[in-house]
Amino acid sequence: MPKPGIYRAGVPCWVVLTTPDTARAQAFYGALFDWEFVPTGPAEAVATRYGAQVAAVERARPSDPPAVWTTFLACPDPLRTLAVVRTAGGHLAREPHEVPEQGRAALAVDPLGARFGLWRAGTIDGAGLVDEPGTLAWNEHLSPDPGAARSFYRRVFGYTYDRPRAGHTLARVAGRPACSIGPSGAGARWLAHFATEDTDRTADRLRALGGTVVTGPEPAPFGRTALVRDDAGAEFVLVAVPARDCAAAA
Repeated sequence: MPKPGIYRAGVPCWVVLTTPDTARAQAFYGALFDWEFVPTGPAEAVATRYGAQVAAVERARPSDPPAVWTTFLACPDPLRTLAVVRTAGGHLAREPHEVPEQGRAALAVDPLGARFGLWRAGTIDGAGLVDEPGTLAWNEHLSPDPGAARSFYRRVFGYTYDRPRAGHTLARVAGRPACSIGPSGAGARWLAHFATEDTDRTADRLRALGGTVVTGPEPAPFGRTALVRDDAGAEFVLVAVPARDCAAAA
């Protein structure tokens, strides 16, 4: 995915886990990905890897899904973008609000029913480390109608698209890969992919921690993958990437 510091509007830049029990989630992901956590509120924390921010965890509100990873798209002006979202057939899920000492956020739902976030950078412009084991590697939008999804995100963020391959389309922002859009028979959603050195080993660890492997591990064009859920039911993908000495670089 695009590297930190160059998150253009519309590019997935941040992910937030909304869950009923943040302490339990921190224990789960700390054991799964070796994340450490910096508290940012009574029921909120930023996850770090080698000292760099990689994700956030917050307690679910009554109006939230019980446990879900939400993809946030970089957005310099959430109010203006939300107006375009409405015009394009989406709707607001949560008004723009300040996230103390981090940035400004809002939640929206696209016409297919997929929830996504808008993120205006503050002290955190997005994930500070990506494409390394234990960090965000990719984001994809899945729905029963990929064509409608492509039209919506083109209108809101100006996405351009490569020719579809096996039903999946690479979306670009300013010519650079941003995310992918593909088909799903299980409803519309954004799906976060987290990198791992060994998908099979990490999937086994996830099971031992109380999580569930939904499909895989299995070969995929960009690495061995598995669709999984954590111990509270939040869905994400594990994908194998080569390990590098990111500890020395951090």
